Amino acid sequence: MASWEARPLRDEEIGLLSALQVPVRDSGSRRRFFLAKTVGAMLVGFCLGCVVASWYATNENMVAAGPLYPPPSLFPLNFLVVGDWGRRGRYNQTLVAAQMGRVGQDLNIDFVISAGDNFYQHGLIGPEDQKFSDSFTDIYTAPSLQKTWYTVLGNHDYMGDVLALLGDFLPQRDWRWFCHRQFQIQCPLCGPSYIGECEKFVEFFFIDTAPFVDEYWNSTGKETFDWRGLAPREEQLWSQLQNLSSALEQSAATWKIVVGHHTIRSLGHHGDTLELVQQVLPILEAQNVDLYINGHDHCLEYIKHSDSDVHFITSGGGSKAWQGMQTPTEEDGLQFGYDGQGFVSVSMTVASLHLQFHDALGSTLYSLDLKKH
Repeated sequence: MASWEARPLRDEEIGLLSALQVPVRDSGSRRRFFLAKTVGAMLVGFCLGCVVASWYATNENMVAAGPLYPPPSLFPLNFLVVGDWGRRGRYNQTLVAAQMGRVGQDLNIDFVISAGDNFYQHGLIGPEDQKFSDSFTDIYTAPSLQKTWYTVLGNHDYMGDVLALLGDFLPQRDWRWFCHRQFQIQCPLCGPSYIGECEKFVEFFFIDTAPFVDEYWNSTGKETFDWRGLAPREEQLWSQLQNLSSALEQSAATWKIVVGHHTIRSLGHHGDTLELVQQVLPILEAQNVDLYINGHDHCLEYIKHSDSDVHFITSGGGSKAWQGMQTPTEEDGLQFGYDGQGFVSVSMTVASLHLQFHDALGSTLYSLDLKKH
């Protein structure tokens, strides 16, 4: 089990990985983590100051900073995942975007997944809102990021004009924008040297998680949500769960990945989303889903419980971060956690999935490899 330490840090500053955590074993089998070395601070000319963000991981998967990416030719499919980003470039959104561009070029990515909360603080006010350009088009300008962005809605998106995000007008402003409440995509995994029809693929199932959260439907809440376009709540949730279960059951995909904004398992600020644990997780486990990818908690996480085959990936560090973390236990299944800004890259073949967590300064924090037999 891995752990982390949360510290109160200013969001307007950047964190340098100036503290390395080295795991050791005690007389038993439980891992402990301690501060091994301070490597100092470096001056960043355009930054207001420097802070320290701590990251912890199991020893086998610790990786050094720098471009440790596999050659793109080895992986037929490469993509990035970022969540909780839309702040007009503030809170280091531009730094994360720059590193996404660099990694995206190195991997020759095929697309980007946005894990929701695309526009803060209250979504868009309409389809012509300048915030769309200020937070998306004018930020993710790297050539490698000029690919389709497959996007799910977050709770902050529902606090504005949600229909603007779902309509046809935004793709006219920026062709990369692709956002629906629930959709699926398939990507072949056979590679360019394969001859014939490829029958091996990964299938992504994108779901709309905000309607599941009871708190958002509380009329006495501080925030208002734009539920236009939804069926009555009970009907919408039932339909979405039935569609997800049926689609997963019928899928012949080699890999199955579900994407939603809200956490299922997390030790971040929000923690587990109980409604999804109760209603969505049983479907994922019954239908042999490999990964559940989410945002919502403004951190990077990898959680794997011993009693479940689902791997939980949080990529919610697109801008504002350092919200604080919960203290993990062995039962929480935390393999890696970073209380800071960053994003995820994924490279896939028929038999393997290679996932890396990256921070806002270009360091590769953690590497995960999954295999199919």
